[in-house]
Amino acid sequence: MPREKPFLVVLLTAVFVALGVLGILSAMLFLGIGLTEEMQTVVLLTAVLGIGYLVAGYGLYREARWGWLLATAFTVLSLVGNYLYASYLAVMIDATILVLLLLTAKHYGIPLFGKPSQPASASPVPPPSAPIAVAFAIPKEEKRFVKRKHR
Repeated sequence: MPREKPFLVVLLTAVFVALGVLGILSAMLFLGIGLTEEMQTVVLLTAVLGIGYLVAGYGLYREARWGWLLATAFTVLSLVGNYLYASYLAVMIDATILVLLLLTAKHYGIPLFGKPSQPASASPVPPPSAPIAVAFAIPKEEKRFVKRKHR
């Protein structure tokens, strides 16, 4: 049985797929209209970003490291662009998405600070609930016999 995806992974996937679909649909709205060269560039850029958001959403859904990196790059670029154009509501939305991405970084195998966390090694002391035979069992490493030279 496949394991369930965490809620934040599903939420981020849905957000990026929705942003991709909205970008493509908004670019398609202007297909048949005569636009200036500058507006055509904006429409083309919107379509390319929409496809990029869809690809990032797919990567997030597949729980791939590249999907997280792509989504983070798009979010940071969007955050900077919205800040430069003084669209503060969009800055708040992008900042929220960035925080969600940072919260899920470990899930995608991306260590944010320092080395990735190592799983705790098994304690040599058995728990109190262990049977006596387990508590006094000799580990495999200590069962080796060494030939000694007699003098």
